[in-house]
Amino acid sequence: MIQYFLDRPYLIIILIAVLALTVFVCIKAGQASAKRSQVNQALMKKLKEENLLRNEFSILTESLAAKAQADRLFKGVALNLQKRISDAADMNAEFNSLTQEQREIYGLSFVIEDGGEALSAFFRTNGQPLTGAAYSAMERIIGGRAFEIFDAEYKAFDPENEEASYEPEKTAVLDGEFLDVISENELCTKAGNYIKANVEKFLV
Repeated sequence: MIQYFLDRPYLIIILIAVLALTVFVCIKAGQASAKRSQVNQALMKKLKEENLLRNEFSILTESLAAKAQADRLFKGVALNLQKRISDAADMNAEFNSLTQEQREIYGLSFVIEDGGEALSAFFRTNGQPLTGAAYSAMERIIGGRAFEIFDAEYKAFDPENEEASYEPEKTAVLDGEFLDVISENELCTKAGNYIKANVEKFLV
């Protein structure tokens, strides 16, 4: 067999190429599998943490709210509001039954969830009345430059606003600035303190 290949050196080259390709494919497959495993582990960890938070604040009391860490309080309350809406037979009716403060926290939670990497993604993913609730939350709870940026994108993505228009380059700049002026932790903390200050609106 060795002599067979020696007489046909081009076959040796082909064999080496096939072996190299096989090794390359195996390495890539292993890397992809490891990456998928990491993503799955991260997702499972996130779901576990969210379930713990949801259970921790499933029955909110003034005492629980007062003692809770602000960012955890916001996340727990928001998760329970999300579940309440998603489980409802009529999601719009259930949303309308919320207090103004509950709607604001619900809306703000999606600003973080859908707009965590780019604020514009929140507006591309959602519409009214969610964006309106988020607008009210950003204005009343967050304020400052973060609200100004939110206001600019809100108007740019509003199909009924004839005075503003969507400009990709400008929006990209605003997305970057939004991440610079306020962190997710600051958003969550301010929202949690808002719940503490208006806890009676979250006990109904």
